[in-house]
Amino acid sequence: RRCCGLIQKVDADCLIFDIDGVLLDTHLSFPALIGRAVEEGWLRSGGKVDCPGYSDAFQWVFKRHGSFNDDYDIAWCLLSTAISSGAKKLSEALPSSESLERSIADCGEDCVVWALKKFGTAVNRDDVRSLCAAIYYGDEKTPGLYLKERVMLPVHWSQLPLPVGIYTGRDSREWELAKKMLKWQDFPDDRIVHSGSGIRKPSPEGFEILCSRMGCERPLFFGDTASDEKARAAFGRGFFVAIGELLPESELHFDDPVAALESLIGFFADTSCEKGEIRRG
Repeated sequence: RRCCGLIQKVDADCLIFDIDGVLLDTHLSFPALIGRAVEEGWLRSGGKVDCPGYSDAFQWVFKRHGSFNDDYDIAWCLLSTAISSGAKKLSEALPSSESLERSIADCGEDCVVWALKKFGTAVNRDDVRSLCAAIYYGDEKTPGLYLKERVMLPVHWSQLPLPVGIYTGRDSREWELAKKMLKWQDFPDDRIVHSGSGIRKPSPEGFEILCSRMGCERPLFFGDTASDEKARAAFGRGFFVAIGELLPESELHFDDPVAALESLIGFFADTSCEKGEIRRG
């Protein structure tokens, strides 16, 4: 079923969603993953862990930059920063948030190129990514952090009033987990652009592909970080909707996607219903 009587406040012809921080609440998974990966990587390098490997302040700096969309690469860059210090204690090796902000200020769109130029290969990127994946998915002894994620939009995609696409930094395996949690297993394969396609934000190419496939021109894009906002701006059409706490200065800013949909296009979702039945306003 589709919502009738839309209160059209933005002239959008499709909805495109990021996943992390938008469709799924991941504040208990990925930040903790980064911290654990940095701590484990530090221990493997022979250092002493005497403080957390990640903080809210670091999250604020990285996610507001625009080029650090991949959490596994954030762990790699931060660990590379720490090891380059030459310190033995993690507390002495990690930068302050102010120093970190200055350090990444000259990073272009590709943080991998930036980190290799700045730190070289002292920390193997593939090893860090494998470590991050092991922490995220878990094993028989240790539950994966993905189990801590929760649905933010309890509505089936087909019930939304405009064509729906997804542009995410997740890879295909992470997308499969997200689909199951959202109960969107029937989501069309041609409506998703993930990192496995070789396209990564802040590139606008994901929007170009999705809009072409859906026959749309003015997407309403729901994201939560600067890389999301930067990608939509580079695309040059449509609207960016900031979800969560990281971009409070954005013109369209909401705590969650349910509130955003209600305010911007008049879609009222009954969030008390597990299957996402529509409440007509």
